[in-house]
Amino acid sequence: MGKATLYTAVTLDGYIAKSDGSVAFLDDPMYQLPDEDYGYRSFYDSIDVVLMGYNTYKQVSEFEIDYPYASKKSIIISSSEIAVSEKGVVVSTDAAEDVLRKLKLSDQNTWIIGGGATNARVHEAGLIDEMILTYLPITLGSGIPLFRSNNTSQDWKNIGSRSFPNGLVQITLARKLSLIHI
Repeated sequence: MGKATLYTAVTLDGYIAKSDGSVAFLDDPMYQLPDEDYGYRSFYDSIDVVLMGYNTYKQVSEFEIDYPYASKKSIIISSSEIAVSEKGVVVSTDAAEDVLRKLKLSDQNTWIIGGGATNARVHEAGLIDEMILTYLPITLGSGIPLFRSNNTSQDWKNIGSRSFPNGLVQITLARKLSLIHI
């Protein structure tokens, strides 16, 4: 069975992006440390597939760099067919939770990149096995939350944490097996 991991940066007030989807605040030099990638390379090497919603894909494709996940299969969840030019990128109009179930059953380790709606759907379906959340010492006041509203409460176990000299704190959480629907 493949593992599904939500790996992302999040603000202290629980946002993964500004209301307009912008993540430019992540580029603050304060968050850069020499020779530190916050475990990214090791994590990236451990996954087979990246899964993201259309709005997240749109934001990533507007970066002033080449598509950063070109060495992995990418699945974009969209309510309608969209054209993509990057090699290895597939668009699916299936529900995110259905796509992720199939990936897990085919023994593929999946990085859930987001955004908030995609995160909420797979959370509500109980499909996230692990979360690696890097908290930034910033509050935005409003924005796109880590999880959009959903009807599931889950228990998580902290299986590791790291603090960095620039104020970032990274926690790794594993899902406990019980689901509580509220």
